[in-house]
Amino acid sequence: MTDPRTGPARWSALTASLLFGATACGGVDPAGAEHYLDLSDQPMAASGIELATVDGEPWGFTDVAEDRLTLLFFGYTSCPDVCPMTMAEIDLALDEAGDDADGFDVVMVSSDPVRDTGQQLRSWLDRFDPDFQGVRGDVDATVEAARDYGVPIEAPQETEGEYLVSHGGRILVLTPGGEAAGMFDEGVTADQIAPLLPALREELL
Repeated sequence: MTDPRTGPARWSALTASLLFGATACGGVDPAGAEHYLDLSDQPMAASGIELATVDGEPWGFTDVAEDRLTLLFFGYTSCPDVCPMTMAEIDLALDEAGDDADGFDVVMVSSDPVRDTGQQLRSWLDRFDPDFQGVRGDVDATVEAARDYGVPIEAPQETEGEYLVSHGGRILVLTPGGEAAGMFDEGVTADQIAPLLPALREELL
């Protein structure tokens, strides 16, 4: 009889664990994921920039929930591809995560606040999930806040009749204090996000 402590079954289990970075809580180890930058040992400080909710209430990055993690994205509602795809992937990832999604909020900060009125931003986010939060404010303040988190964006520019808006593609993971403990790469998919959520919730809350 094969000894389960040393035989093929044991090696198979060890190999699977190493390949997929399984953690004790059942998720995937964020530190081993190629599409996720783990900053938990040295998180980025919360931006001190003050913006506003879609209802016009003051909002700062330290105002994120005290008992949840926040998935933060800088984008705009007129974006033809990256922004709607990113929000759709986040929404799908939270569905796939099941009960672990209860530990997360989603906030999108508009990088085009002149055109993204509070009503426009709220209506656009409702297409994905009514619980997703929208934040907007002075464009220069928004650019500064994004750069505080290492997300390079620029103020919208109108050139030769074209209105150009830049935005970041990363999804930041903020802790209750507003610090960035990590970030997902641009173009990340729901199947890449969802397996990391249980471990992030376990490790950061």
